[in-house]
Amino acid sequence: MTSRCLKSLVTFILLTAVALSAACSSAPPEQGLRDSFAQQLGANKFIKDFHRSGDDLMFTGPGADGGVAKWRVHIDSALVEPNDDPAQPYKGTVKSSWFSDDKPVLPRGRDSHLPIELMADGLGQECWAFWMQAEKRWSW
Repeated sequence: MTSRCLKSLVTFILLTAVALSAACSSAPPEQGLRDSFAQQLGANKFIKDFHRSGDDLMFTGPGADGGVAKWRVHIDSALVEPNDDPAQPYKGTVKSSWFSDDKPVLPRGRDSHLPIELMADGLGQECWAFWMQAEKRWSW
């Protein structure tokens, strides 16, 4: 085997190892976190008529001031960060804006001002999930 062939083979093996290592240790995609947030909200038993258009989630549910309201939730950002727990190696944070009958529902301190029914599945204006490595899914 010539020196040139050997160098090419070594380079190929090293590049393959680097690519496989990156693929195996890469974080779940941010879009998957957004999708999981939308699915979690859509599965809430207290809402009806759920539909999604990109980062806007619309539904009918308990109103911020009582009664029933038309809601729009906009996913403002989603961030995936490393976490020290090998069983949950990533933490995802979603920040969102919530509107009840076109009026913004703003958190103050630790109070989200959202109806308790809408937070039943662990969601709010700023919430997080952990990546369950064994199941390959987000846990809210």
